[in-house]
Amino acid sequence: MCFVPTSVLSGASSGTPGPIDGLRRRRPEPMFVEKITPYYRNLIDHDGPDGPLARMVRHSELERRVRPEERTDPIGDGRWQRGANGRLIHHYPGRALLLVTDRCAAHCRFCFRRDRLSRFSSDLTPEELAAACAYLAAHGEIHEVILSGGDPLSLADETLTAVIGAVRKAGARSVRLHTRYPVYDPVRCESFGPVAAQLDTIVVHVNHRLEITAEFLRAAAALRRARFLLNQSVLLKGVNDSEEELAGLSLALGEAGILPYYLHYPDLAPGISHFRIPLEAAIGLSRALSGRLPGYLIPRLILDIPGGKGKIPLAGQEGRKGDDGAYLFTAPLTGETVAYREAL
Repeated sequence: MCFVPTSVLSGASSGTPGPIDGLRRRRPEPMFVEKITPYYRNLIDHDGPDGPLARMVRHSELERRVRPEERTDPIGDGRWQRGANGRLIHHYPGRALLLVTDRCAAHCRFCFRRDRLSRFSSDLTPEELAAACAYLAAHGEIHEVILSGGDPLSLADETLTAVIGAVRKAGARSVRLHTRYPVYDPVRCESFGPVAAQLDTIVVHVNHRLEITAEFLRAAAALRRARFLLNQSVLLKGVNDSEEELAGLSLALGEAGILPYYLHYPDLAPGISHFRIPLEAAIGLSRALSGRLPGYLIPRLILDIPGGKGKIPLAGQEGRKGDDGAYLFTAPLTGETVAYREAL
């Protein structure tokens, strides 16, 4: 049985990042509104209204253009939901994803879970955590639990400590956490060191060198108490879609003690086609990095096959196409040949 310390996971919200109430329902938001922290607004003021930072968070009328290939659940979360009101996702055999909140410090306009975040603004409840732990305990093949959302650092440190302890008692041998708080609200992370020390891996989400500031570096210093500190980026048109920027980002991350992990090709979320570049251009950029950077600073270019069929590395792909021009890939989770149609 999973012990859930409800004394920690209930109470009143502070209204600041990381409310003590932790796992409590909130009223849904009606739409994926523009949401930017004061700290990030200041960065935008220095970068300019048409710069890469603004492009990532400012609402654009281009979002109204939804391509036929796009879908509200682009990576197939729904296919792999396993209880806890859909918050536990068992997509890959050895690991499971736990959506601990639907809230973020800011709203990335390229978010692949934008449909969920536009409909909900809630946190994992104690009952949902108990259900998730029961599933973990019954599936010993799961060795890693990934805390995601939303952004887990929207919860209080006490809440996250309770969640980490609960999933470990349920059998998780490794716990990973993904966050963009060091970019959007780095002060939130400066006291996070004791919680970071309880984690095996923290993955930050940095997409541009301008996001690596003195404040970010102080936040990263606290996060480095985890065993591993990694970064994953999204390849975004008009933001980081050049060899110069991607190489500079990797070098800056390396200097900060953060290893580049994934470079995601944007998922087929609705209304984000203006962020995508052609697949062949993305593959070309990835190949260019291999001749410019040391191996440990080269992120893997990844495409998530729609429908929950798994991730594939794009570097080295030959761009095989079917008669209709769609790219043909072998889905890693099902072994089937799937057609991927670009939505530019």
